[in-house]
Amino acid sequence: MALDLILRNARLSTAGADAPPVDIGVVDGKIAALEPALDADGPEQDLGGKLVSPGLVESHFHLDKAMLFDRAPHQPNRMIRDHMNRTASIKHTFTPEDIYARARATIEQSLLHGVTHMRTQVEVDPNVGLQGFEAVEQLRKEFAWAMDIQPCVFLQEGWTGVPGADENLVECLERGAPAVGGGILYDTDGDGQIRRAFELAGQYD
Repeated sequence: MALDLILRNARLSTAGADAPPVDIGVVDGKIAALEPALDADGPEQDLGGKLVSPGLVESHFHLDKAMLFDRAPHQPNRMIRDHMNRTASIKHTFTPEDIYARARATIEQSLLHGVTHMRTQVEVDPNVGLQGFEAVEQLRKEFAWAMDIQPCVFLQEGWTGVPGADENLVECLERGAPAVGGGILYDTDGDGQIRRAFELAGQYD
């Protein structure tokens, strides 16, 4: 049997501690064989008993706000609870190119650490506009070969009564955003925000 790649001596996450290592045969980017001492031809790589598992899922991330320590230094004590204000104070420095570069580097690091599925929150408040959504959408397409990225558009700094906020969300949904989120703690009408979020979710489902 000819294979595109053979990964020798893999330790499966589903196997017991005493289970023997197995070989993984790959054809066209998909697993075609899985057995000990696989009898096949093809390029080989010895994993030396290292762990092989399904891809990891990053269920909550903020790609548009990743890698900002150079602009908003780390606070060792989160109880200070000024992280929202510190982040808000530097959003004027965001540009499409800046967001794209930071998000891309974060995706590449995530891939190297085994992440294959990511849901990322994306702010579309009027003070940042759609530049984060557009950057993440571009990266979602560019990395579709390796990672499923699901953007969830939301308004970090208030929704109800904020001029332009609802319009930004609707435009993203019109352009194919698959999920809409909210933050009722940062709104003057939390109940109204929840109602509007479900209204939009039903409309664009």
